[in-house]
Amino acid sequence: MSNEHVKLDRRLSTISAAMFGLSYMSPLVVIATFGAIAVKTGGAVATAYVVATLAMLATAASYGFMASRNPVAGSAYTYTSKVFGPLSGFAVGWVLLLDYFFIPMVICLLTATSLSTLAPEIPFPVWVAAVALLSTIINILGIKLTDRVNLVIMAIQLVMVAMLAYLCVAAIQHIPEGALFSAKPFTNDATNWSMIMAGAAIACYSFLGFDAISTLSEETVDPRRSIPRAIMIATLLGGGIFMIATYLMMVVHPALTFESIDTAAYEIVGEVGGETFKTVFTVVVAIAFFAAGLCAHASASRLLLVMGRDNVIPAMPFAYINPRFKTPVVNTVLVGVVMLGAMKFDISTSTAFINFGAFTAFFAVNLCVIAFLMKRPDERKGRTALMAVAVIGALFCASLFMSLDRLAIELGLSWLALGIVYLLAKTRILTRPLPTMTSDV
Repeated sequence: MSNEHVKLDRRLSTISAAMFGLSYMSPLVVIATFGAIAVKTGGAVATAYVVATLAMLATAASYGFMASRNPVAGSAYTYTSKVFGPLSGFAVGWVLLLDYFFIPMVICLLTATSLSTLAPEIPFPVWVAAVALLSTIINILGIKLTDRVNLVIMAIQLVMVAMLAYLCVAAIQHIPEGALFSAKPFTNDATNWSMIMAGAAIACYSFLGFDAISTLSEETVDPRRSIPRAIMIATLLGGGIFMIATYLMMVVHPALTFESIDTAAYEIVGEVGGETFKTVFTVVVAIAFFAAGLCAHASASRLLLVMGRDNVIPAMPFAYINPRFKTPVVNTVLVGVVMLGAMKFDISTSTAFINFGAFTAFFAVNLCVIAFLMKRPDERKGRTALMAVAVIGALFCASLFMSLDRLAIELGLSWLALGIVYLLAKTRILTRPLPTMTSDV
């Protein structure tokens, strides 16, 4: 069954694509990591996010440049294949699948966990199945519906972030000797540069997902211009929200004593807004996680589509696009099934899979920019700054990769080994070449 004539539906604007990436990152994810970063940095949370934002902007610039030259939905897989060839592209694409498969599952786990705290009488597996099913249905029905749902949820998130900021500012005014402007969230006697860098490494996890904007290249109007802009907008907005929110929470609660590091931010939310606001806030966090999962679900199905279209993985069923909905229905259902794994996996194991795939892809895209500019003197002219930014991004991503724990490296290498076995079988122990990339807009 071939449907090569069926294309993805090009409906998204620059803003929609940017909000897709911002939702994937989820502005409220800062709530989950605040306590850990506060303790790790000795209170210099804002500086950790400044460093992380600058580092991720470097990688975002590399993604933007490569997306402008290759407006195809395959993200790092596409760029690596174009610059280094199909074997390297396969390796990066295979590792990236690890990231894209497990992010929807992790977000499903987080969403179901949040919902189960609100209605503990409902069995946890029921919440997981409900989240996975609803995400699958929305993504099957079309990118425009996904976009509309995402924009509504993003508006709710931004309103909640604004309310939290307002309540923090109001609370600061009632603190004896409290001052809205303080240097302590940036630097203080309890911190040093190595502590800030350790916190920045954790803060970078808040940005995972901005690269998924590139998977919308075939569903965005004028992708050569829109996708690079959307990537930078999402990264800047995310970084700005993270910095402001963590700064205000640190000023409100300068002590590094919490009932639990994992719930530190929720404790502060309760302090400034009371129990009612804390409950509403928790509900919105659950909704925000669902929106992030919705976007992650869409991205994973698009990566599978491009790899299937290139016949790197079987074209049928992965390259199939439903002619009615203009979506990769089979891939969407498959990702939904994988999300059900949230019933069995825990956060630490799932996150280990994500980190290996994400940092490998980030590093590869920075290398793609460097190699592309080195090979093309006509493109290199006037882009010395971009080359320097790509080098900085590659070095930072390499340092993040080296900071991965043993579990992440073991799981990642095991997945890569499985990919090598598949590659050897497909190429009959490299006696047959991998198909050259055919994906185009």
